Amino acid sequence: MANPRGKSEANRALALGALLRKLRRDHGYTLDQLAKRIPMSASNLSRVELGSQGPPPDEVIERIAKALGVETAELLHAAGRVGSGESFEQAVLERLDAIGRDVREVKEAVVDRKETEPGVS
Repeated sequence: MANPRGKSEANRALALGALLRKLRRDHGYTLDQLAKRIPMSASNLSRVELGSQGPPPDEVIERIAKALGVETAELLHAAGRVGSGESFEQAVLERLDAIGRDVREVKEAVVDRKETEPGVS
């Protein structure tokens, strides 16, 4: 059966999972031990490590990072999310600004074309 998730999301899930497993083992934690520190179920943590589900929400990634004593940005980066220290809200606002600029450019191009080419409506 085909994976219902996109290929890039699946790759991010695998990358995050591999990193989490490595960090957990480096710290000498079992699945149960780390799951209790997060807190989350060991079975859910196992699914995250195996990449069998998409990367968890940012809040869960933050709790995992805290439990492992690592930078949240490192895990967010592996999950394909903002990890440069800027907030999620700031990243969204910057992307909205970029979309607004793109829309204005397209609008200007359409207006220019209508003005320079008769019969274009």
